[in-house]
Amino acid sequence: MSADHHKHMEMMKTRLAQEQPIAYQTLSHALRTHKLAHAYLFHGQRGCGKLAAARLLAQSMLCEHREESGFACEQCSACQRIAKGGFADLRILDGREVSIKKEDILKLRQEFQKTGLEHTGKRIYIINLAENATPEALNALLKFLEEPGDDVVAIIIVEQLDRLLPTIISRCQPILFQPLCHTVCYELAKKELRDLDAYLLSSMIRSVADMKTASESEEYQHAFYLFLHMQEELRKSPYAALAFLLKSGVDGKKRDAKECMRYLLDMQMILCKDLIRGGSICQDVQYQAMLQAYQNKSYPYSEWLSILLETKDKLWKSVNVTLLCDQLMYRLKEAGK
Repeated sequence: MSADHHKHMEMMKTRLAQEQPIAYQTLSHALRTHKLAHAYLFHGQRGCGKLAAARLLAQSMLCEHREESGFACEQCSACQRIAKGGFADLRILDGREVSIKKEDILKLRQEFQKTGLEHTGKRIYIINLAENATPEALNALLKFLEEPGDDVVAIIIVEQLDRLLPTIISRCQPILFQPLCHTVCYELAKKELRDLDAYLLSSMIRSVADMKTASESEEYQHAFYLFLHMQEELRKSPYAALAFLLKSGVDGKKRDAKECMRYLLDMQMILCKDLIRGGSICQDVQYQAMLQAYQNKSYPYSEWLSILLETKDKLWKSVNVTLLCDQLMYRLKEAGK
């Protein structure tokens, strides 16, 4: 294992202890006393470190030489292979870009009905953003949870708890990941990021480390470009904004299209909320000029906000991001007449 990766995982344990003390103590106690649940449900706002914590928990359950805290040593063979994605008895289904289908759950269940390939005696699966699963997939997951094997542990991660079946929730041990206060996160992030990036990202993600990573991603960078230029066009007319987004918008053919669209929707919602409030704590010159330019407009910001929220909800289900983007701009244009 590289020194950088080891340092990153040590930072993860420290972050978990500092930012999520209840989750840290709950998991540490379960690991130290060998009283692990057969299924965990990590829930909370985006950017609270749920997926990183799930990977750490999986690593800790399979570690050959756990620390006194119960968490992984990061040095043994199992830890290193998990870190590199080469551990046979750990599976991850990720719903960030593509909806999780019934076939995915059935295939996972079939794999876990076979004898484990590793010597650790535990098999683990992680389902990230489980709310982005079809109803059929959620029903299949429920059946999987109802018949847990003695050596199988599930870690289910969601941002929107109300989108899961109550029966799935009842079969898991829920662990809430609390977000940092927005203003605190914003002030901390300003030391690492540009003011406007810090402001926008601190409204979406409540972890400075995750915000920094997000700010460097291609998805965020493109969404930020679209957001700034959309405002210029919107101030001319909704028709101009529609034409711009049709020409330069989110490319639905790319695998990261949903993530880019999600960033763009969040940015636009933040702006709408500030316009409704009549101001912002962000003093970035460009953003303040943007708010000032909208003051002379009579757009229905509350209605726009509702449209954006509805579109974001559809984004979890839609696979045609380009069409969803077109529908969004058409609805904003119609509302702005």
